[in-house]
Order: sequence, then structure tokens, then C-alpha cells
Amino acid sequence: MRKCCLLPFLLLILIGSNAQDLSTQYRMVGKDDIGMTRYDKDPSAEAVVLHDYGKSSIVFRDQGFIVYYERTTRIKIFSEAGLRWANVEIPIYQEGGIYEKVFELEACTYNLTDGNLNRKQLDPENCHEEKLNEFWNVLKFAMPDVREGSVIEYKYTISSQYMFNLRDWEFQWRIPVVYSEYEVHMVPFYTYTWLLQGASKFDVYTSYIDKNLPKSYGQAGRYYDMIYKFGMRDMPAFRDEEFITSINDYIIKLDFQLSSVHDPYGSVYNIISTWPDMIEELLKHDDFGKYIKKSEKLANKLVDIDMISHMSPPERFNTIINYVKGNYNWNKINSKYAHKPVNDLLADKYGNNAEINLFLTGLLRAAGLEAYPVILSTREHGKIKYDYPFSHFFNYVLVWVKLGNGNVLADATDIMNANDRIPARCINDKGLIIKEGSVDWISLECNTSSEQNYALKIDLTEDRLTARVWVTTTDYEALYYRNAFREDREKIKEQLKEKGYHVEDSTIVVKNALEFSEPYQYGYVADLNAEIINDKLYIAPFLKETITENPLKSNRRDYPVDMIYPSKKSYRTIMDIPEGYDISYIPADYRIRNSMLELEYTTERQVDNLIITFNYYFKQSVYSPGQYDDLKFYFREIVNKGNDRIVLVKRTDL
Repeated sequence: MRKCCLLPFLLLILIGSNAQDLSTQYRMVGKDDIGMTRYDKDPSAEAVVLHDYGKSSIVFRDQGFIVYYERTTRIKIFSEAGLRWANVEIPIYQEGGIYEKVFELEACTYNLTDGNLNRKQLDPENCHEEKLNEFWNVLKFAMPDVREGSVIEYKYTISSQYMFNLRDWEFQWRIPVVYSEYEVHMVPFYTYTWLLQGASKFDVYTSYIDKNLPKSYGQAGRYYDMIYKFGMRDMPAFRDEEFITSINDYIIKLDFQLSSVHDPYGSVYNIISTWPDMIEELLKHDDFGKYIKKSEKLANKLVDIDMISHMSPPERFNTIINYVKGNYNWNKINSKYAHKPVNDLLADKYGNNAEINLFLTGLLRAAGLEAYPVILSTREHGKIKYDYPFSHFFNYVLVWVKLGNGNVLADATDIMNANDRIPARCINDKGLIIKEGSVDWISLECNTSSEQNYALKIDLTEDRLTARVWVTTTDYEALYYRNAFREDREKIKEQLKEKGYHVEDSTIVVKNALEFSEPYQYGYVADLNAEIINDKLYIAPFLKETITENPLKSNRRDYPVDMIYPSKKSYRTIMDIPEGYDISYIPADYRIRNSMLELEYTTERQVDNLIITFNYYFKQSVYSPGQYDDLKFYFREIVNKGNDRIVLVKRTDL
């Protein structure tokens, strides 16, 4: 494998007009590929996928059917930024003793040097495997000898006994794709349902029975593969990733799930095909519905149910969830199923989110509360498709609890979070309540605004600026700071140092770090150099606490702007005017008020100081694509007003 080959570039020229066709084959790199300096349909692209071919084949072996997944990918690198595409990751799934295996891995880098084509092959010793979680490992390798202008290509095969999901296929990348194709060879014994996301049709679609190669299986006798081919041309790069749930929600891709199994004797086994079927299956499952019942039976051994029964429903709820939060830790693994018995959770004191929240459901029921599990997909995992009950769309469990005339969604994985709040990672469209006899979807949207309030007092000298700052945060903003800092003044100081502040440890104060129902607050005193130009002082009244660039950069957007929750930010600065100076420039007052946003900027001149206030409030958690242009304008105004300077000039009448 450790080879470096020089191939005369003249050979490629002699191939003639067929060079581009031959370049679709592995190791047959054409002159058009190596000579390309940019992609005409996206001249700013850092790299382009020249072709991406995948094939899944269901094949019978001695022990039964397995899936072979083959992939061949070729990428042209244009710029230094594009070098990141030379770092390749191959996900490998494992579950219930079934392990996928990667084999026939090959990879080459091509560079043109002095008219010769240099090919450098990957040394397999430079590949390594990492464990992501209990289900996924990833095989990683870096392509050798990659530079601007390189062409890289790699291919591999994965064998899998996991028949439930064929590999999904992403036609769209974060860089443009010239051509992408997925071919699936199905057998009569497994029926799959597929969903196309992000497009209404394929550029290439064919299906046919392959009668050239008959096969046989048990009592079924002779059978033939059914072949499907899906192709897309000229896929644009997916670049705009600000304020989205997951790129997986919006890229053009194809999803598969097993819908039925046909055995050779003629019997048909339907795999969850309706929402009621899915709910019934979960309620009967050892690691879901039966897990809740087991937890409920153990409740009396863990908490004083008799004492709790005399409390009000909210008191019972808080007592139970505080017990779970205080005694069991989340292992950072998301799942819709428990993967260890309840007794192991009690012994280990840690578990995945399903183990903790299904356990919580059982204890709440034992305390006389009406509680049901809710399955959902986290933001990073993507949105649920409601057309068909694809089981793999779900990866998390919450708890729905009825409290008197109202109800709450609860989660016990984060001790820092308020008891009636779900983690921000779970605020993703809707969840399905797992309740016998009904199909009920519940909104996971948050309508309560989270706030950040800054109170600043700025004192000026000739060349120094001293600011006393007090920050108050609520709800999800408070949760962020609690998880990031708690009472760790050194971490706060490090963050302030990155902003360019000089802060003494003794000036840092933290309040309510562990009072989860109260605002998280911290304060500090910062020293900064004053900005002096031509004897004028230029003062940023909110220091470096406002955003400095517009996060929305695309000219248009075809999908929502998802901010997770409504948010308010407010700044109030009292700035002393130093002796010998007068005000040369004050930003004009400014106001916007509508159904999308409230924004207000005001200044007030007093005898020896200036009071500047700046507030803005995004009223919605999610904005539609039709509101994008307005939203982009509002962000631009926030950047402009938040970073406008106060200008002081030396008085000449002294």
C-alpha cells in the first residue's frame, strides 16, 4: 500500500474525448478532474464532490441475509479551506451483538507535478477507530499528500447483519456535488419504505428486475434482485447553518426503513407500520413499557410514598424529580430504550436518558401522578417525519406529567435545569406521547423568553477605562451559564480575558449558582485601554458584550430560522464624562416594534454622565423563510446600534 506512482499525463490526453467518462471509474482520474481550478456553478467553493456512488445489496450467506454497502467518492480540492475534506470518517453501527465491518478500503491522492500525475495511496496503518457511543464507532483516516489542486478518492465496503435500516444516502453535502447516485439491490423477502427529503423527484430514477443472475433461498426457490437506482446532479452546497436544528433536516437525502419481512414459507411479518402499532410495541417492550412498571414496583423501597401521597401534585412532582436528579447521573448517551435493567441503574447510579426518565415515570406513577413517556428526536438528530412511523427517527425520552389543571414536560438528566423545563437539545417540533389507546403529539416548543441583562458603570481617565459590570440571566440563558461556570471564577475570568478584559479575581462575584429557580448572576470589574484618535475618546458603551457581525449571511433561505426559544437582551450603561471632555457624538435614538421584534436604543444626557440603554426582544422561537429578509435586517440593525461609539472630545475653553 505504500506506493507513489508517476503516470505520464500524456496518457490521459491520448485517451481522448472519453477521458471524462473513464474518470468515473476508481483510479481512472481524467484530465478534466486534475486540471479543474474551480467549479463553474459555484466559483467560491473550497472543494467539489466530482462523484459519489453508493450501493446496498442484500446477499444470502450461510447464516442468513446480510447487507453489503459499497461507496466510492472522488473530491477535487480547490483551496486551503478545502483541505478539511481530506479527513474522512466512516460511521460503523453496532447493536445487540451485531457489529458492522469495514473492508476493501482503498484511498488515493492525485497531484499533477511537471506534467506527470502523482498517485499516493493511503497506508492502512494510518487508519484508526474511535468509539462515539454505545451504538456508533467511526473509522477515521487522513488522505496522504493533499494540497490545493489535489484530487482525492476513496472506496470501501461495509458488511452488516442489521437489516432494519438500509444505509441512508445524502445527495447534498456542505460543498457542491456534481453527481451522486445510490443503487439498492433488494430481495423479495425484505420490503423497505423510503422517503426523499428536500426534493420532489430524482434526476435519475430506474427500477427493474435483474433476471441475468437468478438466486435461490430455501423453500422460496429461485428469485431475482429488484434493483433501484436514484441519482441527483449538480447539488448546491449546503452552507447556511445558523439557527437550524440539524443539517439532516434540510439536506437532500434518502431514508429507508424495513416495513415487512416475507419468509420462504409464505408468511408475512409487518414491521411497525402505524403509529398505534409503534405505541403498542413500545408499551410491551422490556426496555420501555415494562421498565416503567418495574420502576413503579420498586418505588416504595426508594422513597416514602406514604408521606409523599399527602402532598399537593406539584409538591409530589418536585420531590420525586429532585430525588432522581440528586441520586442518578446521565451518562450523556441518548436513546429511546433502556439498555440496562432497573436494578443496575440503582446500583450504578448512572444511565442513559431513557433509563433515567423511564425510571422517573414509574416513580411519579407510584406517587399517584398521571405520567407518560414522550419519545422525540433531539435537535442534533433531526426532525420527525409524520408520514410514516420510522422508528429510527426517535432517539430520546421525556416525561409528560399532569399537575392539577395543567401539565408539564420533565427531564431528570440535568440537575441544573429547572424541574418544569426540558433540555434545549429537546426543543424540536413535537414529541409522541406513549399512551395506550391514543396517538397524541405534544408541542416541544418553548414560548417563554430567556433573558440576559447587563448593567454597566464606566469610569474614564485619560487612557484607561474601568467598567463595573453586573449580568443577570434567566431560564435557558441561566442554565447555559450554570453548566458553563457554576461558581468557578477562574473559568469566568478566562472567558473575559478572551474578550480582551483585564479582570482581578477579587472583583468576580457569582450569585444563585445552585439556586435553579432563581436568575444566575455574576459581576466583575474590568480594565481596558481607552481608544484615542486625534485627541478624541471613542467609547463602546456596551464594551464587547454585543454581537459584532450578522449571523444571517445568505441572500435567501428556504427553511425556518430556529432560535430554540424567544430571547431578550438588555443593556444599560452609565458612563461618566471625564473632566475636560465634552460629548462630540451620541448615536440617535432608535425604535422598532412589531410582531417579530422589539428594539429600542436611547441616550439620556445628565450633568456629568450619559445613560445609554439598548434592548431587543426576539418574540418568536422559530421564524418562517418568508420572514428571513426582515430578520436579516433586524440583526444588521442590532450589530450597528450595539457597536456604535460615543465620541468625547477635549474641551478647548479651559
